[in-house]
Amino acid sequence: MRGSRIINIFIKYFLIFIGLTIFLFLAYKFVPENILKNDFPGSSINVLGLNENDFFQYFYFLYALITCKVGYVNTLFYSGSVRSSISLILPETIVFLVITFPISYIISYIIGFYSGTAFRIIGRLSMNIFPLLFLYLVSGLTLLTVFSGVLGWLPFSGILSGRAIIVNNWVSYTGNGIFVTTPTNIIVIDSIIHHSTGTLLDYLKHMALPFMALVIPTTIYLSVYISHETSVEYNRSYMRAGITRDAFRDNYILYIKRGIRPRILNELKPVFLIFVGGMVLTSFIFSYMNLGEFAVYSFLNYDFGFMGGLYSLFILSIIIIIFDLIIDIINVEARHEN
Repeated sequence: MRGSRIINIFIKYFLIFIGLTIFLFLAYKFVPENILKNDFPGSSINVLGLNENDFFQYFYFLYALITCKVGYVNTLFYSGSVRSSISLILPETIVFLVITFPISYIISYIIGFYSGTAFRIIGRLSMNIFPLLFLYLVSGLTLLTVFSGVLGWLPFSGILSGRAIIVNNWVSYTGNGIFVTTPTNIIVIDSIIHHSTGTLLDYLKHMALPFMALVIPTTIYLSVYISHETSVEYNRSYMRAGITRDAFRDNYILYIKRGIRPRILNELKPVFLIFVGGMVLTSFIFSYMNLGEFAVYSFLNYDFGFMGGLYSLFILSIIIIIFDLIIDIINVEARHEN
C-alpha cells in the first residue's frame, strides 16, 4: 500500500511537471520570433524547432529546457549564456533557501508550540497566505531603510564587497558582476576551505538583510498557524466535558506533535511557494545574487533576456515541485509509522 502511494505521488508530480512545461511553452509562444532570435546567436535558434508545427515545437522546447540550451542574455546582472549563468547562480540560490526556510520554520515551531498560546483557543491569523508576498516587499524595504539607510549598520546590496574580491585570488567576478569562487562556487563553503574569516563575515553581513526580510514575515505566519493547530489538537484530544485528562500520563506533547504534523507539513507547501516568490522580490531589492535577481533582470531586458527569465522560472518551479514531493513522501511515511 505504501509503495503504491509513493508511485502515485511520483506520477502526480510528473504530470505537474508536464503541465508546468506546457504553461511555459504557451508563454513562450506569445513572444515575437524576432525577440527570441536575439537570445540565440546564429543557427542556435534551430534548437527551438521554429520551423515545425506547434505539437513538435513543444518537444523541441522541452528538450531545450531539460538540456539548458536556451540561448544568451545581456542584462545589467549578467551577460553570457543562460547555461553558464545558471551554473554560477544556482548553488548560491539553493544555499540561501536551505539556510533561510528551515531556520524560519524552526523559529516558528518553537514560538507556536512552546509559547503558551498553544494551550488555549486562539483565532487563526486573520489573513490569507497570499498577502505574505506583500509583507516580504514591505519588510525588505523597511529593513533597507532602517538598518542601512538610517543606521548604516549593514550593507544594503550585493553578496560580497569589492574588497573581498581584491584580497582573495579565489574570488573573481564575471558577466556584469556575478561572483565566481573556487572550488565549489559556494561562497560560504569556499570561505571556510580557504580559511578566510573576513570574507565569510562579509558574506554573512550582506546576507543579514535579505535573510531577515524573508524570515520575519514567514515566522509571523507559521508561528500563529502552528499555535492555532496545536490548540485545536489539544482541546480535541485532551478536553472532555471541561475535564483535562492527565497530561503526563497520556504523554500529550508527543501525541499533539503527531496529530498536527500532517497539517503543518501540508501548510508548508503553499508557504514555501510564496517564500520563493518573496526570495525573488528581496533578491532584487537587495541585489542579492541568486535566481530571483537574474529572473527579474532578464524580464526587464525583455528584448535580450526573455529565455533567461523563463528558464529561471522553470528552475524555481522545479525546486518547489521537489520540495512538495518530499513533503508528500514524508506524510506517506508518517502514516505508515502510525
